[in-house]
Amino acid sequence: MSLPCTNQYVRLLVACVFCAVSARADELPDKPPGEFFPLQAQAHADAASFHAGEPIVGTTYFYWYDIDSGSHIVDHDQTDALTTHPADMNGISFKRVSWHEKQLEDMIAAGIDFLLPVFWGVPGKYDGWSFAGLPPLVEAHSRLQKEGLKPPAIGLFYDTSILRHNGFERDGAEYHVDLTTDFGKQWFYTPMRDFFSLIPPSKWARVDGAPIVFIYSAAFARGQDEQQFDYVKRRFKADFGVEPFIVKSSGWKGRADATYSWGGAVNGPLIYRQVAALGPGYDHSAVPDRTPLIVERRDGQTYVDRWLKILALRPETRPWMVHVETWNEWHEGTDVADSREYERSYIVLTRLFADMWRSRTVLRIGLSYLDAEAVTWEPVAAKGLSLRPSGGDGVWRAVELADGEAVVSGVNPHSADSRYLYFDVDGTFAYDVFDQTVIVSVFYRDAGCASFCLEYDNADPAQGLFEGAFRRAGDVSIKGTGDWKTAAFTLPHCQFMNRCNDADFRIVVLGGELELAVRKVTVARSKAKGEQK
Repeated sequence: MSLPCTNQYVRLLVACVFCAVSARADELPDKPPGEFFPLQAQAHADAASFHAGEPIVGTTYFYWYDIDSGSHIVDHDQTDALTTHPADMNGISFKRVSWHEKQLEDMIAAGIDFLLPVFWGVPGKYDGWSFAGLPPLVEAHSRLQKEGLKPPAIGLFYDTSILRHNGFERDGAEYHVDLTTDFGKQWFYTPMRDFFSLIPPSKWARVDGAPIVFIYSAAFARGQDEQQFDYVKRRFKADFGVEPFIVKSSGWKGRADATYSWGGAVNGPLIYRQVAALGPGYDHSAVPDRTPLIVERRDGQTYVDRWLKILALRPETRPWMVHVETWNEWHEGTDVADSREYERSYIVLTRLFADMWRSRTVLRIGLSYLDAEAVTWEPVAAKGLSLRPSGGDGVWRAVELADGEAVVSGVNPHSADSRYLYFDVDGTFAYDVFDQTVIVSVFYRDAGCASFCLEYDNADPAQGLFEGAFRRAGDVSIKGTGDWKTAAFTLPHCQFMNRCNDADFRIVVLGGELELAVRKVTVARSKAKGEQK
């Protein structure tokens, strides 16, 4: 078999690739469903906007509920789908202006500056609830404005689960979106285009004129690269006359305007440079087929404590945007909206703290480790550093030794080759050492294993697994003397954001009997306070 000449072969190959890309691109709708497209720069000339650095509070808004059909109200087996419940179940529906209007009124009462509708907008599936619920929301927003009220501005929370679960193929099969391809980038951008085409630009939540777009987890993408957000910004500006303000989840590659982490209701506050995420607690007991997970609200104390942690931070360096997670995710019990179980308690609390946030109030109530030189953990005296079970592989047992108390690494149900002790650094201390170097000291018994090291959440995505969540530091050999010793680990570029399996760092126990006894752990600034500023 003879091959065509090189030039002919290349032209043929390019033509085939172009045809394949074009064929796929034809599957995306040319026009969005809304009327606010295309737009030119002048459409934004007089638009209201927040400014970078201005303290603001936003919240995710789940609008997929419909009492008429039972969607997201009852499960397929007709059991209750909600863990907590709206105070008034009558008329709850994404289709009804009156329901959206009530939620917006309550957001005004709660002091919310912007809302983020959770958008599950598969391209072309314009009869779905994600699209059908936006015009009633817009009408409700307009009604309140006509009454002289100021409802929260509207941003976008892009539910990226549609990159994996979408029924996009012509036969209804799932299409797993690969953002490293041209078509994948087009697909990724299209829901953003479709969403903002349905929202009048005068209602957009903006930062320095740019509409706010929160991007959910990167885990649903088949592939991603450094160019995906640059592509989105170019396309958005070409279509709407302005670039978006992208707030990416921490797992995404590429340039964004800010970073946040989902999970503030479980582990909050999760504090990044620009965004702090927090919530009142978590309980998905009503969701089928999930492992039980409950973070108790403690009669509001969980929510209060999380707000106090970020209000203790210095106004000149703390984040300026708070993401309240969530307004009304009643399935997972993360809601702060008016509910049967809690009435308006969390609306009142949110207003109290949101006002203090916007006024740059500083509250130092209780023990704060913001100005501490170090935080420590001991079995009976944890001061700003806690030992936690993490995702189930952090196991230990307390022991009483002849010379005092300690903990010993226990059997890891997920691995026979390693054991872990996970530690969580106080949020105020962790924020103050962001991207700095700290020294971790471990007081341990020289026996029971072959070696141990540390893995920690760091700010350099190229260092360590999962975008730097598990950066390795040090390697201590165990000699078997049985003596108590101290090992010091230098950790550069700390990013203690609980990405190390819901903790900030872990002691990794290796070899031998996998039993390491630890009596004390200290995390200290590498220099005197003030020298690292």
